[in-house]
Amino acid sequence: MRSSSRALAAVALAAAVATGAAACSSSSSSTTSSSSSSSATSAASGSSSAAATANLTIWADTTSGGTGPSDLALKALAQSFNASHPGDNITVDFISDANIKTQLQTAMGAGNEPPVFWTWGGGVLDQYIKAGKVVPLGTTSTATYLSNFLPSTLGAVTFNGQVYGVPVEGTQPVYFFYNKQVFSDNHLTFPTTWSGLLSTISTLKAKGIAPISLAEGGQWPGLMYLEYLTDRIGGPSVAKALQDNAPDAWKNPAITEALTDIQALAKAGAFNKGFDSTQFNGQSDALVTSGKAAMQLMGDWDLGSANQTFVNAGKMGMAAFPSVGSGDPADLAGNTATYLSISTAASPAQQAVAKEFFSSALASSDYAKKQVAANEVPVTTGADSYFTGPLAAYQKQIYASVQNAPSFTYSWDQMLVPSLGTPMLTNLQKIFDQTETPAQFEAAMTTAAASAS
Repeated sequence: MRSSSRALAAVALAAAVATGAAACSSSSSSTTSSSSSSSATSAASGSSSAAATANLTIWADTTSGGTGPSDLALKALAQSFNASHPGDNITVDFISDANIKTQLQTAMGAGNEPPVFWTWGGGVLDQYIKAGKVVPLGTTSTATYLSNFLPSTLGAVTFNGQVYGVPVEGTQPVYFFYNKQVFSDNHLTFPTTWSGLLSTISTLKAKGIAPISLAEGGQWPGLMYLEYLTDRIGGPSVAKALQDNAPDAWKNPAITEALTDIQALAKAGAFNKGFDSTQFNGQSDALVTSGKAAMQLMGDWDLGSANQTFVNAGKMGMAAFPSVGSGDPADLAGNTATYLSISTAASPAQQAVAKEFFSSALASSDYAKKQVAANEVPVTTGADSYFTGPLAAYQKQIYASVQNAPSFTYSWDQMLVPSLGTPMLTNLQKIFDQTETPAQFEAAMTTAAASAS
């Protein structure tokens, strides 16, 4: 899934200001950045304690040149930490979202990685862990500050029982967002079962309304259907087998059924006309807010991208993906969070300072409040009382669902090793277009997985 909470925060903040509400690159080393990056630096004076002191750089992702609300919150946190920890100096270098993965991969390969780096977790992080490039942080028992984070959000950075990253941005689960007026006018409530969804689709089709807006022109929106259907049918262990690249994991019956259900939706005309060329930014949202379509399956960034007058007026409904099979309907899929990890290239003193920053700053209620002010949904415990403003009702619902989720499966295009992303999305689009069978999809992905690195 391609959106980010920085993008959501920037859009939603602008909308909140407009309505008078509260604010809802490139680098060659770990200590320098190009003109497309910006830094948060605070002068440090002599230390008054015997703790290790160090200078260290954090590489962080940005979609706004380091000036977005989330960027500013992280910079302010680093500055506050520097001021309260004499002798330490943390610098945040922001690298564009388009470049950070490649830049980090290059740095890792050259042994020139930064002391602390941003990650989505999942398969990419696991590769770095297996290469001995990432410092384990411990468990919630041995590093107790990790218990300050909602358990479902640590799965993407937990490998072999060890946690390798700490959340730095808010959570982005996926929900159905729907036009309340369309449902009310047609005497419908949002369905909680798959059969109920099919019935709702039939009713809306008969009224000349596109039941579901789908921006499959970007390919990634369709993946959310495969993620949820697979979980609802077979549970989270199916996705875990994919992440582990287990033999024949793509041939799991739950995936077969999920692909079959997707094609059943397509055959029933559930999606808007031209869905395979529709884009997310501006197009698919407009279909829902205008009433031309009834609903859209999307990450919670949809609250910031859709028409803000419509959203702030409470006209947008938000609902969980319906139950299908034996999977738990409280499970979530989406972007659990984004994270910061410590590289093994960091010196012992840098590692000590980074861990102190993680425990005393990133895991703090103060930072959670800064995230809320940046219009994010933080993943620290006890944050449910921090939400105010026009999006508070949505944010509280999001926080509660993450807090109570038995499992939160990370977006597959980030969970899996990078080489599987393109074939997965390309073949899945063929499933939606009904030009490929589920068996062909599974065969293609099994072949790709066999050569994945």
